[in-house]
Amino acid sequence: MKIIEKYIICLTVLFLVACQDDEYDAPDTVSDVTWYTSITPGNDFIQATEGFISFLDASQGEISHEWTIEEGNFFLKTGFTNKDSLPLFIDKPKGLSTSDKTAHVIFMKEGINKVCLTNVFEEKVSYQTVDGPIDAVQEGDKWVFEKCFEVDVLSKEIKPAFKVLQDGVEILNITADDEVKLADADTWPIIDVEVNKTLTFVDETTVGRPNDRKWVITGGAPATSNEATFEVAFLNYGTTENLGRIESMRIDPLPNKVNWKYIPLKVRVVSSSAPFNILSEITEDENEKLSFQLGGIIDPASLVGQNGNFTVNVTNGSFNQDIPVRSIEINSIDKSILELTLDAPIYNSDDVTVSYSGGGIMSTDERSLDDFSNMVVKMHFEGNVLADVNGRFSFETYNDSGPNRGDALGWWAQHTFYQRTDEIEAADGDYSFRFIHPNFEAAGGGMTSWGPSDLQVPAGTYKMTMQVYMEAGSDLGGIRVAFDPWNLLIFDSKGIAKEQWVTLEGEITQAETTIGTLIQVHSDDSPGVTGPQTMYIDDIQMIPLEPRL
Repeated sequence: MKIIEKYIICLTVLFLVACQDDEYDAPDTVSDVTWYTSITPGNDFIQATEGFISFLDASQGEISHEWTIEEGNFFLKTGFTNKDSLPLFIDKPKGLSTSDKTAHVIFMKEGINKVCLTNVFEEKVSYQTVDGPIDAVQEGDKWVFEKCFEVDVLSKEIKPAFKVLQDGVEILNITADDEVKLADADTWPIIDVEVNKTLTFVDETTVGRPNDRKWVITGGAPATSNEATFEVAFLNYGTTENLGRIESMRIDPLPNKVNWKYIPLKVRVVSSSAPFNILSEITEDENEKLSFQLGGIIDPASLVGQNGNFTVNVTNGSFNQDIPVRSIEINSIDKSILELTLDAPIYNSDDVTVSYSGGGIMSTDERSLDDFSNMVVKMHFEGNVLADVNGRFSFETYNDSGPNRGDALGWWAQHTFYQRTDEIEAADGDYSFRFIHPNFEAAGGGMTSWGPSDLQVPAGTYKMTMQVYMEAGSDLGGIRVAFDPWNLLIFDSKGIAKEQWVTLEGEITQAETTIGTLIQVHSDDSPGVTGPQTMYIDDIQMIPLEPRL
């Protein structure tokens, strides 16, 4: 007896076998069992209906041999190629079993289907798998070896099915068997949707077992999505005759297939009963342009002469001025977004607010923009100067080179209180830096972890942020960060929300290029705090600030 372990499958050989004789001449010196299939080793046995898998019995020394299949599936004659219509090659006389060494099986029945190999030997044989050996079973004076392959068979066709909801109420339901033809568009229902209101599209496709999809919605915001449930706003006044489609897809590792279906619905976007107001925060871009979204499509004709109805106030230390709006534009892609260009520069160290009053800006459905006051501008900041390829300030990289490292690359802990960990979900990446003290009352002073000593941060003023997660029952009052030469920033963590990531922020000025940093928890910052304390630190950032000169 010989035990053979084989994992290499030659697809080319199997396809050649499909076109030639099924005879296989094996050496007759020993008894052993092995096989090949046209499925790549390690891949699942999955096929679509009318697809096939080839099975080759390469065993030696067997007395008898048989492949068996289940009702609804068929063996194929040889001579086909992968471009042929395989049902034309069904070998009906074979029925559900064959003694051919090579079996090409076409699968016509959805679900789990079995293909079994049964060999009879004079002596015991085994086949070694990653899960252990499969042994022949003795029956009388013979040994019977059986191996069954389970093939997951999917429908060849994908049949999209979906529904559409308005305000939670179903307004359209298209099943897998419903045929939707563009020629019938005149009969499709029309649904009124107020400007900036939404419809919800829900994918319910199961036939063909797709594992991906794409919605394409004409006039929608957003216009496309791969989500199973997709909420779409409509901003363009008027009627959309062809609303769009859903594309249902089966992609790797499943047999590839795509099918799509129109959404048989017309949307008539009507005047909104809601106020025409500002919907978003106001943001500054890298070119100092301010932008914000309104609750509808903006009528461009109504922007003429509206500059003076905006008040943009800028403060920074002793500076406190209103800066005129030079121009007003509508975003070229999203017609509900208004863009303001100012008459003088602004800086990310400024505090900027925007107000609008008494103007005549209108939506395309003739609603007048509501007044708003002192909306704070979210300023544009350049990149984090602490970002590096090793992720040292988000503690992503492991290091075990010596004691007191806390397992974090670039860090050295004075105490064992600091430890890189993935025991909670990190604010950034997979890891954070845990500080834990069993009895803070006895801490007495600073507990320090020294950071990267090769840090190069140019002189300047920076906004510094740190993500902090404080466990319930912990109440540390501050986290210190210092740079060489000694320059200290204390993040105030008194009374922050517990068991969630909180952003702490501060400002620091470096008089010269920085080399080296540290994190420190000091008892002076937490007077009266006692007992065990646990917190997590992550994603330390240092963002350059633009000074107003």
